[in-house]
Amino acid sequence: MKTRTLLAPLAVAGAVLAAASFTPTTAQAQGCDHTIGSVLSLTGAYGTFGVPISRVAELAVTQVNEARANVGVGCALKYEVRDSQTQPTVAVDAAQKLIDIEGVQAIVGPISSGITGPLLTSVTVQKGAVVIATASTSTTFTNMAREGKTKGLFFRTLPADSLQAVATAKMAHDAGFRKVAIIHLNNDWGKNNQAEFIRAFKALGGDIGNVVPFNPDQPSYRSEVNKVMEGNPDALYMLSQPQDGSKQLRDWIRFGGAPGLIFSQGMNDPAFVETVGEDALKQGWFISPASPDTPSFATVNADSQACCDIPIDGGPGRTSGYDAGALLALATVAADIKGMKASGANLAKLVREITGPEGEVVHAGVAGFEKAIRLLQEGKDIAYVGVTGPIVFDSNGDVSAAFSAQQYVGGKFKEMNAISLDDVNKIKAMTSGS
Repeated sequence: MKTRTLLAPLAVAGAVLAAASFTPTTAQAQGCDHTIGSVLSLTGAYGTFGVPISRVAELAVTQVNEARANVGVGCALKYEVRDSQTQPTVAVDAAQKLIDIEGVQAIVGPISSGITGPLLTSVTVQKGAVVIATASTSTTFTNMAREGKTKGLFFRTLPADSLQAVATAKMAHDAGFRKVAIIHLNNDWGKNNQAEFIRAFKALGGDIGNVVPFNPDQPSYRSEVNKVMEGNPDALYMLSQPQDGSKQLRDWIRFGGAPGLIFSQGMNDPAFVETVGEDALKQGWFISPASPDTPSFATVNADSQACCDIPIDGGPGRTSGYDAGALLALATVAADIKGMKASGANLAKLVREITGPEGEVVHAGVAGFEKAIRLLQEGKDIAYVGVTGPIVFDSNGDVSAAFSAQQYVGGKFKEMNAISLDDVNKIKAMTSGS
């Protein structure tokens, strides 16, 4: 299924007018263009996340293209999204077609680790396309990178479970929970996250109750919930997503489960709260990468609401989705400026060059991208500071970040505690060798 998300007519018109206002370069006169592809869940279990993520990723590509047009350099950029339907086989087929038919070498990656894995192993690495994932946090991809299996072609703009699950364990322990049961999606992400959480929570002195996997899209989770309740845990860690999580939570409450609830990243979605009701979440805790107060965040939050009625921090994956689209688009423009072929390998190299820690800081938004492109024209190094904050990829394509421990209070998610990267690293040091 091929789909294209559309920005508001006013935003598109602005980009068209800007593109018409400059003198074309030789490349533009020949009508060249580059396509930034995307494989995201627009329907299925993660559809509630995928649609807004896709729209903000497209906003990023559109803004880089407008900035490029204003400066008058490089080939036009366009964005094409394909619906994975939250199915690995559909995602693989979609990526194959994007690369083979559309000639795409840069892909905004899937939300689910269970989809990202097959995409990497079956298509993108073999085809030499670069992928920046928006919300695939499994530690499997870190291990794949260490073993050379991603060939440097995989990045993600949010922290892996090796950090995130540890932060969640600290959040749970700080909230006073001492025996936590776990229900987790029976895929790569769920298995790895629960294992990281267990190591960290035990290191902090906590106990673990029953750990129960589940398969998605079931009409009822009564059996799994009854099993996870055994042993009277004082809290339940839900490694789920809103569609299944709402069913599981209703059964947990119906059968007398404890009020303590811990939610993985992705569950801090207003749609989930609307489904289960605010009263059910009085002792619920949500983990999220911290949203830094940067010029990029303020600019993109205003722009995304103006064009698409989407607050950039109104749901999971949006900030990381915007930065994924921005980095791929900006790297593509950098390739044009440097006279390089926009191959996946070259774009991966350029993604590292335009992020930190060295170089002149540039921010998101049309004006920020114009500055970035002019600096690249002058042969200068830049360091993109996006809506997720400063971006520094390690050798495995991973980023590090602080975390926010949140509760739903007064109709919104409110940060109750900050969990620093130092906090996480101290706990990880406690688990080394375990």
